[in-house]
Amino acid sequence: MGRPSAGARWWHDKKNDKFFIRDVVDGKSVKFSLGFGVADEPDFKRRREAEVAKYVAQKHAGERQRIKHQDASDVFVAEVIASYIKVRIHEWEFYEYDNPPARVDELEARLRILLDFFGQMTVTQIDHETVRDFVDFLDERTYQRKLAMAQKSYEKVKKRRDWKPETDTGPRHVEKGFNPKAAIRYLDDLNSAIEVAVKRTKLLKYGTVVPTPKDYKPRTAVFTRKQVADLIKAARRKRGHAFIGKKPVKNASIWMHLARFLLIAIYTGSRKDKVWRTSFRNERDCPWVEFKGSGSSKIAIYHRIGDKEVEHAKKLAPTIPVPTRLAAHLERWKRMGLKHPCQGLEGSVGNPRTAMENLFAEVLGDDHDAVIHTLRHTAATWLVSRAELPMAAIASYLGMSVETLVRRYAKVRMIDHIRVGRSFTQSRAGSEHHSDPDSTEFHSGRFVPPVMSSDLTDTDRNKSVSNGSKRAENQNNAMNTVNGGDDAAA
Repeated sequence: MGRPSAGARWWHDKKNDKFFIRDVVDGKSVKFSLGFGVADEPDFKRRREAEVAKYVAQKHAGERQRIKHQDASDVFVAEVIASYIKVRIHEWEFYEYDNPPARVDELEARLRILLDFFGQMTVTQIDHETVRDFVDFLDERTYQRKLAMAQKSYEKVKKRRDWKPETDTGPRHVEKGFNPKAAIRYLDDLNSAIEVAVKRTKLLKYGTVVPTPKDYKPRTAVFTRKQVADLIKAARRKRGHAFIGKKPVKNASIWMHLARFLLIAIYTGSRKDKVWRTSFRNERDCPWVEFKGSGSSKIAIYHRIGDKEVEHAKKLAPTIPVPTRLAAHLERWKRMGLKHPCQGLEGSVGNPRTAMENLFAEVLGDDHDAVIHTLRHTAATWLVSRAELPMAAIASYLGMSVETLVRRYAKVRMIDHIRVGRSFTQSRAGSEHHSDPDSTEFHSGRFVPPVMSSDLTDTDRNKSVSNGSKRAENQNNAMNTVNGGDDAAA
């Protein structure tokens, strides 16, 4: 009789200093690397045990995926997440989703963290206490990551030629400052996974709602025209050391690409990833600018989504004509030989988040609350404040729903509120009015009675047709008619 299998377990290859998981699958011995060793991970004991536990949970989940309508107390979170990965990432076409997730790599990274903490819990064990512990878990992870980054930066400084032991202050001090609201995105993913397990795969008989911290308040920061001009001016004038063609260059324009980014973002109101990825040619997997016509009739068209990209319902990216001033800038940048409007000195493009944060701090001070998305918020605010622009046209230009635009920005258009209030003060409420609301007649205060239709309704027939002193009661109308005195007082 053969020796029974030891099951899934970790194994350390001392020669290469790598941890592996060994198991027996379908009667065959398998082994795969965990990607780290003793030297790579300070807390390697905890991590290797966690990796083994996650593997066992995922393996167990895979064996139970076809069991339907299970009680939530019998299903592990690892099973729910495995079901969610299958449905939402790998087989989304078969489950009536319009598109795959917007950023699959980020979603997978969040799900791995959820597995690390919740994987061995059942669905019913998720409550306010476990969520609070999860926030502490994320806090510690963030703190350890910052410590590692500080140590890496310190080791890099020690290799510089001008480093001196007597001036060494060690790695920079790192404090814990995790925002509990940063856990909301993870917990939203977990709620989505539970919903899929109930409604799509029928893995769960019933679900539960994962409690989450209160969501962020909407950002309210808006740039003034002077602040935008100051940001562009500072980005153009910034000088520093850079590597161009793998050669060091002094006094280089290191933030010129930020100036171009600012112009595109404020003129089009586009989202950050659309702006910095924009190209001057159709590369099919990124936004691009197309020039049409010639001479004075030449125009620029901004395709905010590539042919191979997927447009998501909550992140619309409509094609728009570029404003004339911005089109002139874009044409000049293309003549300069740029392949991408926001490319750096090396000719490549990248996420400008860190550089833009430094620019904001330099121009606005350390106590500002601006982020890159503030540029889109500013563009929307400026457009909505123009009373002559229809809200639907603004929403279409920015790539957001009319409902979102009205909910977030309608308060900016005070002139509309003034006109609504004026309809009462000028005796217009309750009457048909067909003239221009900005005309002299509208401002006169003179009451204009509604236009009567030739075909009277049942309610109309019962109204007074002479001097208003005699009125017939309308038994089919529950509302009382307004007397002449009320009309005069309105």
